[in-house]
Amino acid sequence: MRSRFKIPLRLLPLAAGIACLSLCFLLVSDPQVQAALPLNLLQDPNSAPHSLLGTEISDIKWSGRYLWVATERGLARLDPALSQGFSPADWVTYTQEQGLGQGAVSAVDAVGDTVWAATLQDTTIGISGQAGSGLSFSLDGGQTWKHLANQVIFDTTRAGFSRGPTTPVDNPCFGLGLSGSTVWAAFFAGSLVRSSDLGQSWERVLPDGAARIVYFPEDNAGVVDSLRALSDSLERAGGPAERIALARAQADSLIAQSGLHRTFAVLAYGDTVWVGTASGVARSFDHGQTWTNLKVRLDAQGGLLPGNIAGNWAVALERQLLPEGSSAIWAGVRSTDNTPGEVNAISVSFDHGQTWQNGGPGSAWDFAFTANRVWAGTDQGLYASADLGRTWEQVVVRDQSTGEELRGTFVGLDTVDGVLWVGAENGLGRSADEGQTWAVVKSLVRPLSLDQGELVGEAGLVDSLQTYAAPNPFAPSQGDEKARIVYSLSREAQVTIEIYDFASRKVRTLIRGERRAGGQNHTSDTWDGRDDEGDQVANGVYFYRIELDSGPRAFGKIVVLD
Repeated sequence: MRSRFKIPLRLLPLAAGIACLSLCFLLVSDPQVQAALPLNLLQDPNSAPHSLLGTEISDIKWSGRYLWVATERGLARLDPALSQGFSPADWVTYTQEQGLGQGAVSAVDAVGDTVWAATLQDTTIGISGQAGSGLSFSLDGGQTWKHLANQVIFDTTRAGFSRGPTTPVDNPCFGLGLSGSTVWAAFFAGSLVRSSDLGQSWERVLPDGAARIVYFPEDNAGVVDSLRALSDSLERAGGPAERIALARAQADSLIAQSGLHRTFAVLAYGDTVWVGTASGVARSFDHGQTWTNLKVRLDAQGGLLPGNIAGNWAVALERQLLPEGSSAIWAGVRSTDNTPGEVNAISVSFDHGQTWQNGGPGSAWDFAFTANRVWAGTDQGLYASADLGRTWEQVVVRDQSTGEELRGTFVGLDTVDGVLWVGAENGLGRSADEGQTWAVVKSLVRPLSLDQGELVGEAGLVDSLQTYAAPNPFAPSQGDEKARIVYSLSREAQVTIEIYDFASRKVRTLIRGERRAGGQNHTSDTWDGRDDEGDQVANGVYFYRIELDSGPRAFGKIVVLD
């Protein structure tokens, strides 16, 4: 139902963001960096890993039976009737090996045992740095999957798809919506499509009823010029003001049509469909037969007219069922290239989109609802409102046992029988008391023990590396992010960990001769990206050495990328 634009899972068409994506791609493609990542999993590649694989959450969806969590590594499933999700063994993660598309999961929607997921990959070409790798679905809770590549969905030999797009580059899917037997999918370049026969055939449903897709404003340049010429001619001749205004409005509408055909989010229930576009919110009450465009309206001074959405980039949509039986539509909206009059905001309508109220700390990427609060995931963190959006307060997600905190952008949110699940860039949070207390859920990969080369600790994925760091690469300046050094010990030992730069010069002594218990995995030793003098180190590849008092050593690599 939601759209995601976060870097690296979210598309922001900004030069700086694209440069960052390209640098990440080059560094992670470097063999030296690959050697630092836990990739050699000791398990059957054909079976789904019993773990929450991945920490960068891009979407969360409760199907009524399973909780689905989308990450950069796959699609994880939890059965809340059987477990609470605290143990790695509670989760199953489905990846490309089980039939999903290649890359990160960018969107998910699910009802009962049916689940649909969209995937994307980073690329060094195109304006977005991302390419859609298609849609995948399962009808049996993930036991079996069918994958549909972008090229299958946008088959140019089919009616309505002759104009493509002909490449998956810049055409990831960011929004999915299930309603009855129909799946709706919002693609960045390919606009809104739907299928009612499990993907055997597809129909493009443009959210303005147009007969052909418009990719760029220039596509309508001829008609726009004619309408403007007509309005100017009428004005010079003293023609009717209504006809002049109509011609100009039609020209403006055609200029904005390419934005309306660029879609980010979709919300579907019954015959009602809401679509978030780059030119406002589109709404249909008849299964996409007719549409109404709800967008920013400005007064003569360029100020926002009350009752309208605050920004035309509508990147998130969600429906809240209210106690009295009515519903509210929540939208995360953003200004279009800093257009005067538009602002980033949370917009809400209590009358099916006739009027809107705006507020919030900025825009939102997702929403969830508990008994007494509305929750919004934003670039600034997690926010909650106890008065239906009139005021908002930031909520810190910190594990009450370990003190670990979720930071950065919050994207996926949903609730399961009063339990709130929230996803951030560095993990998954769970609260059963409306945010009063939290548990941070992560399933770090288990390395073999340094001293005995054997498995220790609780269930989860196992890697043949003796140690690794996570996250890797990491950005110390982003919310005080730290790289966690992961290793295991069979027996108690005194441990020393030192950091070196690429020239083998010692940068930092993290711990020296500190006692660590045996029979468990260790994840508490972290590096904040600073040297022994407290100065921030430069971007690049760093090495660390773990040494035990009994003699064994292990080495790993960490990439600093600020």
